[in-house]
Amino acid sequence: MQREDIHFSSDPQGMAWHALIEARLMPLARAAGCNDMEVFGLQLALVEAVNNIVEHAYRLTPGQPISVGCECTPAALRFELRDEGMPMPLPLPSGEPAPAEADGGRGWQIIRAGFPDIHYERVDGVNRLTLIRPLPTAV
Repeated sequence: MQREDIHFSSDPQGMAWHALIEARLMPLARAAGCNDMEVFGLQLALVEAVNNIVEHAYRLTPGQPISVGCECTPAALRFELRDEGMPMPLPLPSGEPAPAEADGGRGWQIIRAGFPDIHYERVDGVNRLTLIRPLPTAV
C-alpha cells in the first residue's frame, strides 16, 4: 500500500495547490495502472472538490487548512479531503446533470464521474470527504 499526503491553505485567488496534486498524488494513480485519461479525470475531480472546499466550506476565506491524502491499495485509490470549514449539506449531490441554463451545479458531475464511491462525515469539527476509485486491475 502506498500513501501520500499534501497540506496547504485555502487561497481563493491562486491555485498553487493544483501543482501539488499533480506532482505528488497523480503519480500514485499512474503507478496503480490508470491511463492518462483516467488520471486527468481524477485530477479534474480533485481540483473541483478542493474548489468546493475553498468556495463553500471556507466561503472564500484565505489561509484555512486543507489536506488531501491518497492511499493506493490493490483494489482502489482512496483520496481523503479534510477541512475545518462549514459542514456539507446532506444528502450529497447526486451528480445529475444541471439544467443547461444554470450558472453552476456541474461540479458534482465532475467529481462523481471520477469517483463512483463517495463518503462524507464530519468528526470533531473536521469535514472528511472520501473519494474512492476502483482500480482497472481490480474490476
